[in-house]
Amino acid sequence: MAGFRRLPAFGLTLAIIAVSVPLLIGTPVTARTFDPDDVFSPWTKVISAEGAFAHFGSRLSNGDAIVQAWNLSGRFSLLPFGTLRPRYLGGILEGAPEIGLEPTFERFNTQHQNFAGFGLQLRYYILHFRWGPYVPWIDASIAPGGTDLNLGRMHDETRLKGPFMNLIQAGIGESYFVTERAAIYLGLQAQHISNAGLNGSNRNYALNTVEGVVIGCSWYLP
Repeated sequence: MAGFRRLPAFGLTLAIIAVSVPLLIGTPVTARTFDPDDVFSPWTKVISAEGAFAHFGSRLSNGDAIVQAWNLSGRFSLLPFGTLRPRYLGGILEGAPEIGLEPTFERFNTQHQNFAGFGLQLRYYILHFRWGPYVPWIDASIAPGGTDLNLGRMHDETRLKGPFMNLIQAGIGESYFVTERAAIYLGLQAQHISNAGLNGSNRNYALNTVEGVVIGCSWYLP
């Protein structure tokens, strides 16, 4: 475990990509067989599963650990509008919005503490910049929930404590359609964790990071 904690950040990313390679080789989709208007048709249902890894730095114990927290989530989503083609800005906003609900569990492994919540997630597939079966996206989510997280001190404004907490995430990444109806994705993710003052004003200093990686898979059901 100590060796894993000393891995450089790019080593973690390479490890995730290596896990994905067998899936990428499996049944590739060519640009001719991938039709975004069909895959992202109105009211398409999407089932996703994903995991993420994050590094928060010195706010959490063992600041040298590359992975200080990880989370798992499952998501059920809809593509309510299908493909949108606004003419503004030369059409670069062409894409498909996805709206989903997801239960999320986060483990602060260097603290031996946890968070569990239920959230709303919004993702936008940027079809203007797709390349064959590769489709970039941006997303954001918010998940209120409960936690036993208890860290920091008042005097240096590092205090953060449950039991109520919000997990807010935002990311950018790319999906690769292994088949016409199944995709794997990889992205970068930022996290914000706070209790919005609901646990007392002296327990309300947020935990933030932009150092996160997310990997997942989605199935698109007509």
